Amino acid sequence: FSVDQSSYSSHFQLQLCPGADCPIVIKVQEPRARRVQCSRCSEVFCFKCRQMYHAPTDCATIRKWLTKCADDSETANYISAHTKDCPKCNICIEKNGGCNHMQCSKCKHDFCWMCLGDWKTHGSEYYECSRYKENPDIVNQSQQAQAREALKKYLFYFERWENHNKSLQLEAQTYHRIQEKIQERVMNNLGTWIDWQYLHNAAKLLAKCRYTLQYTYPYAYYMESGPRKKLFEYQQAQLEAEIENLSWKVERADSYERGVVGGEGELSASDRGDLENQMHIAEQKRRTLLKDFHDT
Repeated sequence: FSVDQSSYSSHFQLQLCPGADCPIVIKVQEPRARRVQCSRCSEVFCFKCRQMYHAPTDCATIRKWLTKCADDSETANYISAHTKDCPKCNICIEKNGGCNHMQCSKCKHDFCWMCLGDWKTHGSEYYECSRYKENPDIVNQSQQAQAREALKKYLFYFERWENHNKSLQLEAQTYHRIQEKIQERVMNNLGTWIDWQYLHNAAKLLAKCRYTLQYTYPYAYYMESGPRKKLFEYQQAQLEAEIENLSWKVERADSYERGVVGGEGELSASDRGDLENQMHIAEQKRRTLLKDFHDT
């Protein structure tokens, strides 16, 4: 809750909201790295460091990561393009949705936007796309080779961090379209808000899950190699796979609602059940990862 701003600076339970021109001071019972939301401007941030909330990554690590991203921004410019070529027919494709499961409009080939691999392989037990493969012999190579390897590793994690950030922005557009469509249907007496609530919930949950996934990449980047990192990468991979499945289903649902896919403009009971089941799976994977790896 909020208290008088004049008394916050020296009190460990108080924190000034980082929102633009917001005078609100937040008070918590337990001062730690936790998610808080301002009651006045709705800004969501970490109570401890006042950065955007960053679980499972801790405050010191996310500060180090954001500094590195700012310092190395020029070296990463080449991966910021919005287009890639279909790996099967080579037609240029623009990513206009948050889902990384891409289907070429020309040849209908399904592939991963990040690694350009066949999407069928992403359904395997281990979702390799999210795991960086270290060079075990790099310590015996020249300093130049080690520097190239270090840059390669950073760009691997940065590209995925940045891609999920862009996916969040694109999926926010889907969320707003769904909100508008629900409101339109309710106004036209085509069901009540409760009848369409599942679409709103699915898009909202997708944003929450992808936000967590985005912040797993700085965590993994600074994590030391070993059994614990292997477990983290396995859980990260499972979460990523389920989030992409959820994103694919949400985007398909949005297409139905806009009359793009065909039919009567609404999902069948079985499709709705499938979507709700995928929501449950994705949220369980998210909770499991945070339970095992979020220390605070």
